Amino acid sequence: MNVGRILFLLGCVFASLLAQPSLSVAADKNLKVLFLGDQGHHRPADRAAQLIPVLRSRGISVEYTESMAILEPETLNQYDALVIYANITEIKPDQEKALLDYVRSGKGFVPLHCASYCFLNSPAYIALVGAQFQRHGGQEFITKIAEPDHPIMKNFEGFRSWDETYIHHKHNSDGRTILEYREQGEQAEG
Repeated sequence: MNVGRILFLLGCVFASLLAQPSLSVAADKNLKVLFLGDQGHHRPADRAAQLIPVLRSRGISVEYTESMAILEPETLNQYDALVIYANITEIKPDQEKALLDYVRSGKGFVPLHCASYCFLNSPAYIALVGAQFQRHGGQEFITKIAEPDHPIMKNFEGFRSWDETYIHHKHNSDGRTILEYREQGEQAEG
């Protein structure tokens, strides 16, 4: 995945976190982010290494881990947001509950790229992400802005990129706002 696009996505998430009433008091402190990766071919440790100094310079502290043991309330609650950039196929019921409770409490959740093919045994996780990875190709595309009046999209004009073009299934549209999308034939992938 394009590092510029990852930075944009993280920026959008952190901007929305700061806008939340529960975190507005925390706007003067650094945001703490936990980044869950794996040893897979997407090389999340390398991506985290690229992002950490850039985010640190903006007051965002990021800790990288590949340990599923972090999916428990005591650990998660030390962080303002959880980034998942991994293809871990299974999640235990107590870990799933901890993750879902964490998000329900108002904390940030940032599933990046391959995270849509994570925790295949959890319909609740798939619904939280918004869909599940089905297949992909690769091509250059231009994003289309779906919500140009949304505050996060102010002065953003989309981008042209070559990337893996993910196609998803098991879509969940409940409580979901698509800010931009990629046209994939007759389908819009947001």
